[in-house]
Amino acid sequence: MKIKVFPCLIFVLSVSLFTFAHVPIISNMSGADIYNAIPINDIQISQVLYKVFEKDGSFVWLTFQAKEGESLYFQVGTPKTDKYKKLKPAVVIIGPGLPKTNNLPFEIPHGIGALLFESSDTPQAFYEPVTDTNSWIHITKMITLPETGKYYIVGYFPPNGQAGNLFIAVGKIERFTWQDIVNVFKILPEIRAFYGLSGLPGWMNVVIGLSVIGLLALFVYFFR
Repeated sequence: MKIKVFPCLIFVLSVSLFTFAHVPIISNMSGADIYNAIPINDIQISQVLYKVFEKDGSFVWLTFQAKEGESLYFQVGTPKTDKYKKLKPAVVIIGPGLPKTNNLPFEIPHGIGALLFESSDTPQAFYEPVTDTNSWIHITKMITLPETGKYYIVGYFPPNGQAGNLFIAVGKIERFTWQDIVNVFKILPEIRAFYGLSGLPGWMNVVIGLSVIGLLALFVYFFR
C-alpha cells in the first residue's frame, strides 16, 4: 500500500498543476500576416500563444469565428524584465461591426473595423507554476463581439512592430486534454527559452525526486 503512494503523489502533483495553465496554441501557420493567421478553435477555452519577434516590422495574427454577442476575454503579456517596462505591447481586435479606423500600422480588409488596446502604465506581475516563469500582464480586457463572423487578433510592439517577446492568451475555461498536456511538455523548452530560461521547472525536479525515492522504495521492498 505504501509503495502505491509514490506514483499517486507524482500523478496528482503533475496533473493538478495544469489547472493553473493555459492550453498552448500550436500551429503550422506563421501568423506573420492576415493570410497566415493562426486559428483559435474556441475562444472560451484558456489558451496562449508565445511569439518571438526577431526583427522590427513584425506582427502576429490570430483568427477565430464568433457569434453575435459572444464574449472575448484576452490578455497580452511579456517576460517580467526591465526591458518590458518600456517596450510595451499593443493588441488590435479586427472584425465585422467594429468601428472603422485608419490609425493602424498595418492594413485591414475593406468593410470591417478594429479596436486598438494599448498597455497599461503599470503591468501586473504574474507567476505561472507549470512553466515556472514570471510575466508582466500589460493588457487584460473582456469585450462583446457585435456580429457573427470571422475576427482577428493582432499583437505587436508599437509603433511599428518592434522586435521583442510577447504572448497572447484568450479564454477563461481551464480545460486540458491529454494531447494538450503532451504538447506542453513538447514545447516546454521553447517556453522557457522565451523567458530567457533553461533547465527544468522547479516542480519537475520535485517529481523526478519523488520518482527516484519511489524506485528506491520499490527496490528495497522487493529485494529486502
